[in-house]
Amino acid sequence: MFHRFAAFVLACLPLIAVAQVYQYRDAQGRMVFSDTPPPGVNATRKDVNVAPPAGDTSKTLQDKVQDFQKRRDEAADREAKAAKDRAEKDKAAENCSRARNKLAALQSGQRIVRYNAQGEREFLDDAGREAEIAQAQQSVTEWCK
Repeated sequence: MFHRFAAFVLACLPLIAVAQVYQYRDAQGRMVFSDTPPPGVNATRKDVNVAPPAGDTSKTLQDKVQDFQKRRDEAADREAKAAKDRAEKDKAAENCSRARNKLAALQSGQRIVRYNAQGEREFLDDAGREAEIAQAQQSVTEWCK
């Protein structure tokens, strides 16, 4: 009988914290616990002290909401920073690819054409090619780290 009582009390612990509990004997002499006593029965009101749940019980709901918002804002900041870093890496990879392609084209020996201010085509001479190669190598060094 004690085991039934203990099991019942343990099962009702979450409810007991907000309810009143009455103890009485029914017509068959069994011990009964209820939140409302039946009329005409001598019921004893039991004060049940329930320990607060484990964990941080000193925080109010407002504190918990503020902590949640702070964690959410920090997560959003981390995500924004990660997105910015990914964009910068993507841009650097694209610039590296362009610089390598330009350097390969200049070193291939094919004729390179430029357009001047009047819109006329000009072919790059050997001195201009060497200057462009040096500039392309500097770009590859800068972007392809």
